[in-house]
Amino acid sequence: MFHSIETLLEIPLATADGETRAIRNFLFDDRSWLVRFLVVDVGKWLAPRQVVIPASAVDVPDWKGHIIRAHLTSAELLASPDAETIRPVSRQQQTAWAGHFGWGQGDPNWSGPSSADFPRREFNVGGEGNDPHLRRTGDLISYQVWAKNGYLGLLEGFFLEDASWHIGYLLTRTGDWVCEEKVVPSSSVAAISWGQRRVMLDCPSDSAHQQASF
Repeated sequence: MFHSIETLLEIPLATADGETRAIRNFLFDDRSWLVRFLVVDVGKWLAPRQVVIPASAVDVPDWKGHIIRAHLTSAELLASPDAETIRPVSRQQQTAWAGHFGWGQGDPNWSGPSSADFPRREFNVGGEGNDPHLRRTGDLISYQVWAKNGYLGLLEGFFLEDASWHIGYLLTRTGDWVCEEKVVPSSSVAAISWGQRRVMLDCPSDSAHQQASF
C-alpha cells in the first residue's frame, strides 16, 4: 500500500512527552528516494521557527491513527538544528546565485527564475554541507516530468510505501482542461534538474507510468 506524503502535512508530530507540532516539509535523497529529514515548525504564533530532525528520530507514520510519533522530547525538538543548517539543492543554488550576483540572501524559499522555458544557471556548490542529492519535496512540485521520448506531465506529489520512509512513486498530471493523473516509479528517475525544473526518466512514456489507483 502507498500513501501520499502530502497527507503528512496535516498529521501532527507527537513528542515523547506528549506535545504536538506541525510538519512543514521533507528532505529526501534523490538516489535512494528515502526521506532523510523532516522539517518541523516549533515556533509560536507570529514567531515561526522551523527545525530539521532526522527520519531516524521518528517512527514511520501511523496512517490509521493519523499521527507521527517522535523519539524526542519537546525540549530536544526545540534544541534541534534550524532548518537553514541542512540545505537542499534549491537552497544551495539560491545561495550560489546570491553570491554570484552580489545579492543578499533574502528569502530562503526563493530559487531563481521559475519558468521551465527559461533554464536557470546551475552552480557547482560542492563543499562541506552541500549534498547534491538532497532535495525538498515541496521544491519539486510542478517540475516537468520527461520520459526518453517526450514530455509526460507535471509532478504533483509523492507516494510513500507503507511502514516506510521510502518514496516509491511520483504523481504526475497531464492535460489542461481534461486532466489525467498517473504514477511513475521513483526507480525510473534518471536525473533531476534544478535549472530546467525537470525530472528525467530512463524509460519511454509507454512503460513509465500507470493509472493512479491508490
